[in-house]
Amino acid sequence: MGYDQWAEVYDIMYGNYREDIDFYKREAKGVQGKVLEVGCGTGRIYLELLKEGIDVEGIDISQRMLSQLREKASAMGLRPSVSVADMRNFDLGRRFSLVIVPFRSFLYNITTEEQLSTLSSFHRHLEPGGRLILNFFYPDLEMMMGMNKESEELLVSDEGKYILRQKSYFISEPDQIIETLAVLYKDGDLYWKGTQRLALIFKREFELLLRIAGFKKWAVFGGFDGRPLTSYRQEMVWMVEK
Repeated sequence: MGYDQWAEVYDIMYGNYREDIDFYKREAKGVQGKVLEVGCGTGRIYLELLKEGIDVEGIDISQRMLSQLREKASAMGLRPSVSVADMRNFDLGRRFSLVIVPFRSFLYNITTEEQLSTLSSFHRHLEPGGRLILNFFYPDLEMMMGMNKESEELLVSDEGKYILRQKSYFISEPDQIIETLAVLYKDGDLYWKGTQRLALIFKREFELLLRIAGFKKWAVFGGFDGRPLTSYRQEMVWMVEK
């Protein structure tokens, strides 16, 4: 999937995002038993959970991102339990009380087969009565109508100031697959360029996927504060029980 290319710039682009941290921290603190974070990356959320003394493991497909996570954990005096694994088909040999998939990572599953295989992997790793919590955006109708338009954003990180320019476009409209080209500039010079592909998944579509994967009960909210989902402009936050 080429995620390793993002390890170089992930913290620059997303390291300051904190909207979801308190939510996942609160949910992880509320369980008795082990927690698994899928797609833990460089540790933006994972290390916050570890600092709280939560018994949390992490998996990610990128060895380079996990190397950065371990370096940061060492500097903080923490001992992470993370490993390289593909969310579509992994076997850790143990079950968890809670599986979390923050920051829209589920959308990297492009095909229906990948989505079902991933959900089945989650189901297999949950204790009876365990929960799966994940979030991703509702397919934004305005965004889809405005495809191929370039956006620009100023990013400020510990390493300095950057300009991020992004453009999204459909790879396949019928299959709901988009690709985003991200170009990062520093001091006016090209610093990095990369692409990522995501699937667009609607609410009722995901409910069918959950049902087919064997989950029995779920609720979806319109953000991390528990408000009802009433608009495609809201983030979908899913609380799923095995």
